[in-house]
Amino acid sequence: MECWACSKHKSFLCWLLMLMMIHILIMAEHTQGDCVEEERKALLEIKTSYMKSYGSEIDNFLPTWVDYGGGTPGDGGSNCCDWERINCSTTTGHVTKLSLYNLIGVEDVYMDNESKLWPLNVSLFLHFKELTSLNLSHNSLDKEFMKSGLERLSSLKKLEVLDLSFNFDIDNNILPSLMTLTSLKVLDLSNTSLNGNFPTNEFAALENLEVLDLSYCGFNGTFEVQGSERVSRLRKLKSLNLAGNWFNESKSNVGTISSSRYLL
Repeated sequence: MECWACSKHKSFLCWLLMLMMIHILIMAEHTQGDCVEEERKALLEIKTSYMKSYGSEIDNFLPTWVDYGGGTPGDGGSNCCDWERINCSTTTGHVTKLSLYNLIGVEDVYMDNESKLWPLNVSLFLHFKELTSLNLSHNSLDKEFMKSGLERLSSLKKLEVLDLSFNFDIDNNILPSLMTLTSLKVLDLSNTSLNGNFPTNEFAALENLEVLDLSYCGFNGTFEVQGSERVSRLRKLKSLNLAGNWFNESKSNVGTISSSRYLL
């Protein structure tokens, strides 16, 4: 016959095991539960902003981004971490990645371009304190995007990747604000309307850059790949894409930069 002490010991182990299982279930629900309410509301504002620019043509736009009036855990709408184009931290629930590229399709964006510019307000992104990656390419952002305080994104200390490519209304006016984003490691400004002499001073401020894509802009003149004191400040830069620009050769060039991608 099993002794009383052994039976009591087994009961204690069963009870302890049950508590551990409950704890695991609670933690699992926490890591997969609702995202931060402030961020969920900001995402819905971003969706509303885009829909105002495109109207009834995008009735089924971002269908998973649904507002159920706050909702409750598990209702399928309140947890923005389950929405498309979004990645969240599994431990904090904060949004870490926004993949908002080409939101309604390239064909629609290029058709009747005059009426399809998106006056996005940068302040909407200030709610995402843990954001590391923001992709806004192929969205026909208008000049208001540059005027709405892009430099304020510098408060997002973890932002490392920014993709603004294929937004043809973006020009050199974006540079002063953009160069305050010193946390960036990857910056893609390809196929924008940047033009003229290469803005060495501005890009030299981004000392943490590892990848810089400036292909198919309108840069010209002379650009020195080697021997430039300011460019040499980009010590972490590993890849510089200048394809599709037209620079004159100089003594320190590695040839005319019209179709080149430099690995530095």
